[in-house]
This record gives sequence, C-alpha cells and structure tokens, in this order.
Amino acid sequence: MYRQNQVLQDYVLVSSEKIEIDLYSKTESGSWEIINYQADDPIELKSINLTFEIERIYEDISLAVEADSN
Repeated sequence: MYRQNQVLQDYVLVSSEKIEIDLYSKTESGSWEIINYQADDPIELKSINLTFEIERIYEDISLAVEADSN
C-alpha cells in the first residue's frame, strides 16, 4: 500500500532483531529501489537531505545475540 501513495518518497523498515534497515526509495521513473543498510553504514535519506549513522537508530537498545547454530 505504501508504494501506491503518490507523494511518498521513502519508507524505512527497521529490524528489531539485528542492526539492519531496508530503505525503499522511489526513483525519478516512479519505480522503487531497495537499499539494505547494516552495522557501520551511513543511511542517506535523499528526499529530506538527511544522512546519519545506522547506530543512531539503535542507541540505548539491547539486541539479543543469536546462538550459533553450527
């Protein structure tokens, strides 16, 4: 439904399990581009001229560490 919104330029899905964010950005042609960000990546929201480190989203949040399944 978000992709059908004519004025929406970006939307962000933030993982609650690990430091990872998917940014969906509308291109000039109207198609959607998906950018995956992980730990240590700077996030760029071009539609509002904002760049920040992904860790800012996860400040003061403790994520559970997964046990190695091997």
